[in-house]
Amino acid sequence: MKEIIFLRHGDTDATENHYFAGWSDLPLTKKGEKRIKAAKEILKNYEYLEIWSSPLIRTRQTAQIVVNSNYSIQYTEDIKERSFGEWEGKNWELLEQEFPNQIKKWKESPLEFTPPLGESFADVLLRVKRFWQTLQDKNNGNYLVVTHAGVIRCLLVLLTGMTFENSFHLLLNPGVIIKVRDDSGFFQVTGIINHEDL
Repeated sequence: MKEIIFLRHGDTDATENHYFAGWSDLPLTKKGEKRIKAAKEILKNYEYLEIWSSPLIRTRQTAQIVVNSNYSIQYTEDIKERSFGEWEGKNWELLEQEFPNQIKKWKESPLEFTPPLGESFADVLLRVKRFWQTLQDKNNGNYLVVTHAGVIRCLLVLLTGMTFENSFHLLLNPGVIIKVRDDSGFFQVTGIINHEDL
């Protein structure tokens, strides 16, 4: 049996000020570091066969806080956040004012819509699926995957069969921990821990 723990990175300037970060390489804030130290306390008794992380600095810092130096961290572009292209650094309200027609298309087709010079969620789903296939071929044990909200949504769509639209009903705060059990291909979400009190 495998247990896979998905951990979203801690707070950044983008999460605190509510704008799209995407591939922008933002570090954790002090609040983000504090939140990930709280996650570390929850996960302190786990031993991992492998640890995977997105290569962006916010996930690198998160992984380095959570795990001790006995572990090596493997980085893969496949679990990088969605690229929002020209929309990175902008918030939802500004986009609704500047690009009302494109926002309408996004709401109508959230999986297929592509921001200017960015990626669609369908694109992200393809690379996340490739990563997930790699993980499925691994031995039983515990695995830690440090990544982003968009990637976690894609992983849950793949594992549970929920629709992509329904994945947005899940609250995925910075530092959220999601535990998934893989029992010979039968997947169960065994825990979701959000840190709302920091």
